[in-house]
Formats: sequence, C-alpha cells, structure tokens
Amino acid sequence: MLITNTVSDPRVSEALTSANLVVLRTDTIYGIVAAATNHCAMERLYRAKHRPANESCIILVANISDIPGLTPTQRQHYLQLNIKRPTSIIVPASNAFLHTTHQNGTLAFRLVTGNLARLIHQTGPILAPSANPAGMPPAKNITEAINYFGDMVSVYVDGGEVTSSVASRIIKLQADDIVTIRA
Repeated sequence: MLITNTVSDPRVSEALTSANLVVLRTDTIYGIVAAATNHCAMERLYRAKHRPANESCIILVANISDIPGLTPTQRQHYLQLNIKRPTSIIVPASNAFLHTTHQNGTLAFRLVTGNLARLIHQTGPILAPSANPAGMPPAKNITEAINYFGDMVSVYVDGGEVTSSVASRIIKLQADDIVTIRA
C-alpha cells in the first residue's frame, strides 16, 4: 500500500494499468477506481466494495468522444451542463464497455478535467464508484478510505478532507433529447 498526494505520481497510473485499485479524490468525492477496460480490475473493485454484481459503476472519461452514442447536439448540451456542475450521463451500453454493463443495459459516464483528466489520458477510462463498502458512508479522507480497504488498494492519493459532498447531476440520453434524472 502506498500513499501519495498527487494523481500525477507515476505509481498511480502504473497501478491502474496493472489492474490494481486506487483511491483518489474525483471531481465530487473520494472514489475507489479501476481501469474500466480491464475485467479483472472491475472484479477486484466489486469485491473490495462488496458491491452487488448487478450494479454498474460510473465511468470517468477525459474526452467527450469517449462517451458512446452522443450526437453533436447532445455533446454540446452535455458540455454546457458539465461546465456548471459535474454531470453524469446515462447512455445505452456500448461494446467497448460491455463487461461493465449490468442490470438495465445502460452505462453512466462523466467527463472530468484537470489532473484527473491527465491521468485518464494515460490509463484510459476508469470505473469510479464512491470510496466505501456497500452500505457505509463515503470516505471523507484518506484515513477513512484506508480503514475501509486497507491492502486491497495499491495506491491512496490524499486529496484532503471532503467538507461538502455535492453529488453529480445525472442526466439520461433519450432519443434526441437529454432528460434530468437528478438535478
């Protein structure tokens, strides 16, 4: 187990590309993250969280083009919403992420920026559910995350204390329209 204070530490991207788990501060709260294109990493994540197999995880991406199925108009609308507040969008599942699709045949994506986006440029999209076992409150700091996951996580990135957790807005792609699920 390693603790660092920056997602730019090369050991963070190395852990993700090696199918290991990382805890880091996302654009909303602390998440326990894994490479979205690696089935073994996904299974490791689900075991660590005690997450039911039928629940999908949010996928963080660094490029709007990594969100499958959006028309140019939908991309523009999504970008405008995401600038104001982190916004997750639910879209029909695609072949690229088929192993991550559960229950209803859809996936949720969120476009991130800054250092987290730079990390994703190196590793590819990442699964990023909240950093907590099922039924427990999300970790507000690295100490809580370590208490939850211990050696199941290879790298912990200390992003400070989460003092206010604002959940992402959730929208859904329906035909040529975007519908708000959670404002």
